[in-house]
Amino acid sequence: MLSKQDIEYVRTVSILAALDDDVVARIVRLASKHTYAKGDLVYQEGEPAKEMIVVLSGRLEIFKRGRNGREARIAALVPGDVVGEMSLVDIQPRSAAVRATEDTAVFVLTHADLAAVYREDPHAYTLLLLNLAKALAGKLARANLSLRTSARLA
Repeated sequence: MLSKQDIEYVRTVSILAALDDDVVARIVRLASKHTYAKGDLVYQEGEPAKEMIVVLSGRLEIFKRGRNGREARIAALVPGDVVGEMSLVDIQPRSAAVRATEDTAVFVLTHADLAAVYREDPHAYTLLLLNLAKALAGKLARANLSLRTSARLA
């Protein structure tokens, strides 16, 4: 269960922007809170993806393991960051692994939670999907910039 402080924090996360307070409250009731100790694996690359998380406290890292077994860090996540949001739009296996780099608390929204929002309030569902699309577009733009920068350095 999310604390009052967690709920207030979740209201500030971009994927919930433009949603009425009652809609945010409904989403918070549907969702859950999970905690992970430093070093815990949150997601394994290749596993089915059925949820997204918002970092409430602590830090996570996204990484991939190469053919040689070495890990490559893709991103570091801090409170307010979202990971796994693609799974709410397109259920595909996880493209990378996620691990806690310190004790971490997350807000979890599953595909089933999103379906419940759709059944209860299609307008709120539409706004939430638009916010998810904006978040994904922002990540894609940053990835493209990073690739262009890397290509110039090579």
